[in-house]
Amino acid sequence: MVPSLQLDTLVASGCTTLVISGECDQDDVEVLEQALTVAVEDSPPVLIVDVSHLLFGDSVLLHFLLSAQRAQTAAGGRLEVRGPLAPAVERLLRETGTYAAFTVTGAGDAA
Repeated sequence: MVPSLQLDTLVASGCTTLVISGECDQDDVEVLEQALTVAVEDSPPVLIVDVSHLLFGDSVLLHFLLSAQRAQTAAGGRLEVRGPLAPAVERLLRETGTYAAFTVTGAGDAA
């Protein structure tokens, strides 16, 4: 059985971390939009999206990351995508030409 999407938010001084695990697809659009709204609510200087436990992500994940990037940039903050990235997630970012648009940390040798 494939694990469904799990979200956890960790708030520390100057940084909010959104941990996404399981699989992310079309069924998760509303959940991700709500999580992003809450995560950027206080305009944290740094928003970390930890996808190190995410097994799969499709265009829904990509849209979420791009929206988070826009929200952080508009608020004067920055977004960090924390890996290591699952092969499917890394492939998504590389094949869409968006990998370089993000600060990806913990990506190992693939970066």
